[in-house]
Amino acid sequence: MSALNTGETKMPENLEAASIVLRNPWSAIAIFGLTFVMISFRKMKLLPIGRPSAALFGAVLMVIFGVVTPEEAYALVNWDTICLLLGMMIIAEHLRAAKFFDKFSGLFEKINSPFVLLVLISGFAALASSILVNDPVCVVLTPIVLEICRRKRLNPFPYLVVLATSSNIGSALTLTGNPQNMIIGSVSKLGFMRFVYVMLLPFFACMIINIGLAALYYKKDLVLTESSKASVPDSVLSGDFCEHEEALRSKRIGFFALAIACAGFIAGYSMAFSALTGAVVVILFHRKDPSVLLAKIDWSLLLFFSALFVVIGGLQTSGLSHLLASKSLELISGTLSAQVWMFSGITLVGSNLLSNVPFVLLASSSVRAMENSELFWYLLAFVSTIAGNLTIFGSVANMIVAEGAGDKCKVGFWAFAKFGAVSAILCILAGAAILFATA
Repeated sequence: MSALNTGETKMPENLEAASIVLRNPWSAIAIFGLTFVMISFRKMKLLPIGRPSAALFGAVLMVIFGVVTPEEAYALVNWDTICLLLGMMIIAEHLRAAKFFDKFSGLFEKINSPFVLLVLISGFAALASSILVNDPVCVVLTPIVLEICRRKRLNPFPYLVVLATSSNIGSALTLTGNPQNMIIGSVSKLGFMRFVYVMLLPFFACMIINIGLAALYYKKDLVLTESSKASVPDSVLSGDFCEHEEALRSKRIGFFALAIACAGFIAGYSMAFSALTGAVVVILFHRKDPSVLLAKIDWSLLLFFSALFVVIGGLQTSGLSHLLASKSLELISGTLSAQVWMFSGITLVGSNLLSNVPFVLLASSSVRAMENSELFWYLLAFVSTIAGNLTIFGSVANMIVAEGAGDKCKVGFWAFAKFGAVSAILCILAGAAILFATA
């Protein structure tokens, strides 16, 4: 595969853009833009309703203005993602109640360097995401990272940003690391181990870039100032690691449930029902009224994602997303080098405007018909994944971290983008160059 044709080639002209029927496109783009602005901030001064309510407002507007029908709105919700989040949140909440996170945080007390801790969290998140998928990894690790930072009197923001960005980078390493890679794997028939081999060098390059940027941006801000420390109760930081029989039993149940969910992920079963199976194990084996546990689930996060699927889906049902992707991909021509950079740029923008999974679905038919299609399958998988680091809305994992942090650490749109956008662009430049040279 290293010997590639560098002559002039063009994208196949079979995208059928002319046959695309637009349905209320102006309403769709206006509602999408309004919702995007409203959820870019945790609370707006003019309308302080928060992100979940803002997303719900956008979803309802999509139905009222006829962009989607009520039946389409229900169908647009990705229930696999919702059920995956619900199952992992139940397991994570059970482990939190069993003080697992307290104990886990205590294991990091011997790490004196805040930056070494940042590197370890980054590496663990990336490797875990390559095996277990980045979304559930962020569900589980976000409260752990928050607890570690509270115990060690650290600023949680850099650690959460690195957690999200590293999880996205790690998920690019395998065909099972995220949903868009799974789609590419099934459509392209790329070999699993061959994919890992090709992505290994771009993965390491991106991890080095991401950590290097973190050092540049945050190394002097990892430790809280004295005024910030004073606002953290000592009772939160001290911790009591006395093991009681009931607590130990609860931890074992949580570990068993988490192991079942992870085994399902690795074996290739439905991630949603693997997580729900683990959640049912927690409820059954704990043998207590689950209402207390379920009351602590972040239902607003599930509402946020459900509504957001409808808002993004409105662009698809309106025909705008298909039209934009088709017209953009038709522009790719010239030498192979020019095609690589044009394709990478379009994928970066398209994955953020249309969301990576819809863009990958739209681009797949074009990539399949291209010369050097194998190279472009790798590029599509890599760039659509790393593009998730551009903004806080670029991937579900980012939003899980931001919403999971809640009021404990505000992860805003612009604060995230200042780091994530630079990381995404540098990583894509480096990774695309490596794939062009080696794939």
